[in-house]
Amino acid sequence: MDSFFSKGFKAAKCKTLLKLTIPRIKLLRNRREMQLKQMRKEIAKLLETGQEATARIRVEHIIREEKMMAAQEIVELFCELISVRLPIIEAQRECPLDLKEAISSVCFAAPRCADLPELLQVQMLFVGKYGKEFVTAATELMPECGVNRQLIELLSIRAPAPDVKLKLLKEIAEENELDWDPSASENELLKSHDDLLNGPTQFVSGAKVPLPKERFDELQQPASEQVSDKQTESESEFDSLDFPEVPKQPLRPSTGGVSVPEMFPFPASALSDSDEEIAKPSENAEIKSHKQNVERDEVLQEKVVSKDL
Repeated sequence: MDSFFSKGFKAAKCKTLLKLTIPRIKLLRNRREMQLKQMRKEIAKLLETGQEATARIRVEHIIREEKMMAAQEIVELFCELISVRLPIIEAQRECPLDLKEAISSVCFAAPRCADLPELLQVQMLFVGKYGKEFVTAATELMPECGVNRQLIELLSIRAPAPDVKLKLLKEIAEENELDWDPSASENELLKSHDDLLNGPTQFVSGAKVPLPKERFDELQQPASEQVSDKQTESESEFDSLDFPEVPKQPLRPSTGGVSVPEMFPFPASALSDSDEEIAKPSENAEIKSHKQNVERDEVLQEKVVSKDL
């Protein structure tokens, strides 16, 4: 049964690829060591000539290359372990627990080490052996993926910490016996920079925008003065308006006689059927109110006559 499940895994091809990866890592290590020595000399010249800003940028590349060298050394050890334990890997259906860290770490490093193309082919072989989910969990660092913690840190794309860069600059200055004062670099590297993406976290002061003089005077006046000014303005507006005089009429009717307003009926021709229905109750109400007014006037006249007698 185990041989059936391992039929898709080509152990011989995997061993060949691992054997090619190991000497390639050693070759790349020697090449990087020579490059790092040259880069250190260049940074020493920059410090000597006072070009500290350029030196602080160049030192990041040295840190990145040193981390890549350390990561590839770990990958080299895991490749040697896998190549030795390939018979066990081929015989078992599931990934052995004592080899999970090595296999997961190699799968994790494969897309992150572009100068080791053989690792991508090894990764595809493990996809056929343990499934795509196993390799995806390792490459995307899912929970319980088993990838080596130190390898994750070394292959991280985060920028080096300021104290690490400052420490390396001091080492380079000591190696080349330079009379270099690190105070300027310390102030630049260790000071707190503004977060340009998320914005400031503290409110310092409001923006001072120049206001027009009239608006500024209004803001300076107290509220009571503003209310009084508004009242005087409104009074002056009313004084400027000329209203027509209203004729004075007596509120009570005269005793000599009562003037009854004449009621003119609305022409029936101007009303439609629906309007006539609405107009009829209104006419009845007007007639009733007219009768009440006439009766009230007659009573008043009788009272006046009786008083005269």
